[in-house]
Amino acid sequence: MSIRKILAKTHLIIGLGTGFLFSIIALSGALYTWEPEVSRIIYQHEVEKQDKPFVDISTLRNTMQQAFPEGDFRTALYRDQESSIEVLLYVPGTYFLAQINPYTAELIHLQDMKKGWLNHLKNLHRNLLLGDIGREIVHWVTLLALPMLISGLVLWWPLRGWPKKEKFSIKWSVSPKKLNYDLHNVLGFYATWILIFSIITGLFWGFKVVKDVTKEISGENEMSYESPSSLIPTTDQDSDPNKILNMLIEKYHTEFSNSQVRINVPHGKKEAIHISVIHPNKGLNAINHFYHDQYSGAPIQGKFLYGLSSENSTFNTINAMVYGVHLGDILGLPGRMLVFLASLIGASLPITGFIFWLGKNKKK
Repeated sequence: MSIRKILAKTHLIIGLGTGFLFSIIALSGALYTWEPEVSRIIYQHEVEKQDKPFVDISTLRNTMQQAFPEGDFRTALYRDQESSIEVLLYVPGTYFLAQINPYTAELIHLQDMKKGWLNHLKNLHRNLLLGDIGREIVHWVTLLALPMLISGLVLWWPLRGWPKKEKFSIKWSVSPKKLNYDLHNVLGFYATWILIFSIITGLFWGFKVVKDVTKEISGENEMSYESPSSLIPTTDQDSDPNKILNMLIEKYHTEFSNSQVRINVPHGKKEAIHISVIHPNKGLNAINHFYHDQYSGAPIQGKFLYGLSSENSTFNTINAMVYGVHLGDILGLPGRMLVFLASLIGASLPITGFIFWLGKNKKK
């Protein structure tokens, strides 16, 4: 049997065996590409801009204590002047996201992150709504998709010479059978180049061995990091934790007025205050991390796993890229549009492929 026939057989077997699941994963991924825009609408992020300062952390905590006392306040994300402050709260078994008016501290929306159609869509993409078993199925379907797509590219290429220009376009005024063939071959050719990147990044998340090999090659295993921690006072100090948190969020939100600022509230005695500054449209340098002593507010210096983006190790740079590449965010809106279209086409390939296979079998 020739190599080409082996590839054709491989392409067929994987397509028939995993095609239905691959379509679900690809379609849900395509729809989830627009999560930032959708969540802004359904979670009511948008607020009317006012000529007054944002409320402080202590006011946010008081609001949530009254409105949702069972929620353990974890983080607060300060955004632009026309967006709500997003508070993350923990309740045993789940997390909640609260949207709060930054000027009045009014609770606008409270969302259980295990409920709602957008979260179900995310879980459909990640685990087919089947929990841990579904997650493993998604990982293996993703892995098998790689040889399926690559074999498809090889089969698309002519046996001899370069492909003619006719292979790059769909001929619409043909029989339904020929049109289906073109939809599979031509659209598949274009989408595969983008889908391969989404699949590889999916494998990075799905298989520990991929991360381990990347760490080994990049030298990450030779790196050592410190753990940022607060210095517990030896004597009683009259320090108000909310006062320090308020001071820090005001400092960072003023200094980085065009960025989003997330502050993590410490829960352990030695835990540091962790502040993330998220710069929109800065690609690899999008997030910088800072740490402060929870008792004094003093900055904590050191070599930490997450620090300034410009000082990231090779592995952490790759790790930071993965989500952006997977969703196309790394290229902004055009990148997400490409991933969206490629994923839609990817979801259609098992269908057009099955129709083509069915037609061939009817002839026999």
